[in-house]
Amino acid sequence: MANPCSLCDANCCKSYTITVTSFDVLRLSKKTGKKPEEFATLSQARLLAFDPDTTLDMSDDGWVYLLGIRSHPCFFLKKNRCSAHESAPMSCRRYPFQLDGKLNARFCPFASQILFRLKGPDIKTDPMVQELELHKKIVKEWNKLPGKKAECMDFLLSKARGMGYRDI
Repeated sequence: MANPCSLCDANCCKSYTITVTSFDVLRLSKKTGKKPEEFATLSQARLLAFDPDTTLDMSDDGWVYLLGIRSHPCFFLKKNRCSAHESAPMSCRRYPFQLDGKLNARFCPFASQILFRLKGPDIKTDPMVQELELHKKIVKEWNKLPGKKAECMDFLLSKARGMGYRDI
């Protein structure tokens, strides 16, 4: 079956903030040989909808932050295709399927939507949910710390390593 994304201009990778977990960052770093700070960043949460359990309290400026891919278009987008799909963030590998299994392909061309319906998601929901829950525990621990500091990224990644990071 043809890849549904082959019929697309990669608008999702070019226009939207790609949020990731600390585990996604470790996976991408390992697979690409790039340092996390080369492609991942903490971004001010200015999204229409996000899970508040994944927002990082950085008290210094009053904003909450999310861990995300540094660039638009996505750092890993090459010739409208993901150059790191096998190790890409779980949300990207699962896109356009939501955690509840529903298809949310409103940004995809019609032909891609049909192929996605036939093909299904690249990964199952369970590993993604498990990883997301572990990431939320790390975020919760960070948010309880007094006096937020610039070491947030190091904290997130070291905790993810300590929680038994898996290469999913």
